[in-house]
Amino acid sequence: MKKVFILFTLLASLAAQAQNESFRTFSLKQAIEYGVQNNISAKNAKLSEQQAKARNHELLSNGLPQINANFDYTYYIIRPTSPAFTATFGNLFPSGLQRLPVLDAVTNAQTGTYVPFKLDMPKDLYFVLKNNVSTGVNLNQLVYDTRFFVGIQTFKSLLKVSQLTTALTEQDVKYSIIKSYADVQAAREILRNLDSNLAIVNKLVDDTRETYKAGLIEELDVNRIELGQSNLKSQINNTRNLYNLSLSALKYYMGLQITDKIALTDDVETLRKQLSSDLPASFDPSQRIESDLLQTAIKLKDYDRRQRKAGYYPSIYGFGNFGGGSQVNQVKNFFERQHYSDGTTGSNWFMQSYVGFTIKVPIYDGGQKEASVKQAKIELQKAKNDLDNFRNQSSLQVEAARTTYQTNLIEEENARRSMELNNKIFTKSSIKFKEGVSSSFELMQTQSDQTTNQIRYYNAVRTVLESRADLDKALGIK
Repeated sequence: MKKVFILFTLLASLAAQAQNESFRTFSLKQAIEYGVQNNISAKNAKLSEQQAKARNHELLSNGLPQINANFDYTYYIIRPTSPAFTATFGNLFPSGLQRLPVLDAVTNAQTGTYVPFKLDMPKDLYFVLKNNVSTGVNLNQLVYDTRFFVGIQTFKSLLKVSQLTTALTEQDVKYSIIKSYADVQAAREILRNLDSNLAIVNKLVDDTRETYKAGLIEELDVNRIELGQSNLKSQINNTRNLYNLSLSALKYYMGLQITDKIALTDDVETLRKQLSSDLPASFDPSQRIESDLLQTAIKLKDYDRRQRKAGYYPSIYGFGNFGGGSQVNQVKNFFERQHYSDGTTGSNWFMQSYVGFTIKVPIYDGGQKEASVKQAKIELQKAKNDLDNFRNQSSLQVEAARTTYQTNLIEEENARRSMELNNKIFTKSSIKFKEGVSSSFELMQTQSDQTTNQIRYYNAVRTVLESRADLDKALGIK
C-alpha cells in the first residue's frame, strides 16, 4: 500500500510539472518582457549590436602592428639557367686542354715551363641550387593616415546606431504585443458574451417549442427563433476563428511557437483601467528614437565627407623584416655545416634584417577625390533634410493619433450606453414574449441588436486600446 501511494504521488507530481511546462500564463507586462527577449527581430537586433562592436574592433586593428611569419620551400625540378651569362663570360674560362704556367718558388716568377691540364666548363651556368628555403617575420605599422584617424571618430556613432536600432526594434515589438493582446482579449470577451446569448436563445427555443406544442403560438414563431439561433452559432464560429488567429499573431510577436499553450490574465476591462487619462500637452520630436537615429546619421555622413577629403593628405607606413634562407642540393644539407678550405665551418643559412618606411603622396587623380567629396556633401545635406522632414511628419503623426484616440473614446462611451440599453430591452422583450404580448419577430430583432451592440462595444474598447498604443508610440513613449 505504501508503494502504491508513493507511485501515485510521483505520477501526480510529474503530471503537474508537465502541465506547468506546456501551459504558461502572461499578463500584458509579462508578455512584453518575454517578447522583447525572445522575438526573432529583437534577437537579431541584439546580434547586430554585437556585430557592430566586432566591426569597430576590426577597423581599429588596422592601426595596430601587423605581424606575419612566412616559410617558403621550393624544389627546382629544372633549374633556371643563364645562357647569356655563359656566352658573355665563358671565354674567360675556355674548355679543353689548357697550359698552367709553373712559378718559381722563391721569386714567384714564371719559369717558362707549363703543365698541361684539362678544364671542362659547363655549357650553362645555374644560379640556384635544387632546394631553396626562405623564412622570416614581417612587421607593418601604420604611422600616419588621416583617413584612419577620422574613421576612429566614427566608432562611437556606429555603435550608437546599432543600439538605437535595437531600441527601436524592441519598441516595435512592444506595441505589436500590446495591440495583439488587446485583439485576443476583445475577441475572447465577445465570444464569452455570444456563448452567454446562445445559452439564453437555446432555452428560448426549447420553451417556444413547448409553447407551440401546446397550440399557443404559430410554427412561424418557432422558425424565427431557430433562425436567430442559427445566425448566432455562425457568429460564434467566426469569432472563435478570429480569436485563434489573433492568439497565433500574439504568440508570433512574443517569439513563441504557434503550438505553445498560453493563457492571458489581463482581461479587456483590466487593460482599459491601466490606461492613463493624462496626455502630454506638447510634443517634442527629439523624444522619438527615430530622431536620435537621424541625428546620428548626420554625424556619420559628416565623418564620411571628412574621410573622403582626407584622401588629399599623405600617408606614412613603416615596415620591417627579420629572416633568412638557404640553398642546398640535398635536403639533408640544410642541417649540415659547410667546411671551408681554411679549416673553418659555417652554416648553410644566410640571415637578413631590414627596416624602412613608405610615404604615399597623392598628386593627381583626374578629379576623382573632388567628385567623391562632392557626393558626400550632397548625402550630408540629404540627411539633414530627412531630419527636418521627420520633425514635421512626427508632429502630423501625433496630431492624427491624438484625434483618432479621442474619437474612439467617444465611440466607446456611446457603444457602452447602447449595449446597456439594449440588454434591458432584450430582457423586457423576453418577458413580454413569454407572456404572449410580444411577437417572435420583435424578440429576435431585439436579440440581434443586443449581439450587435455587444460586439460593437468590445470592438470599441479594442480600438481605444490600440489607438492609445499608436498615440504613445507617436509621442515617443518607450
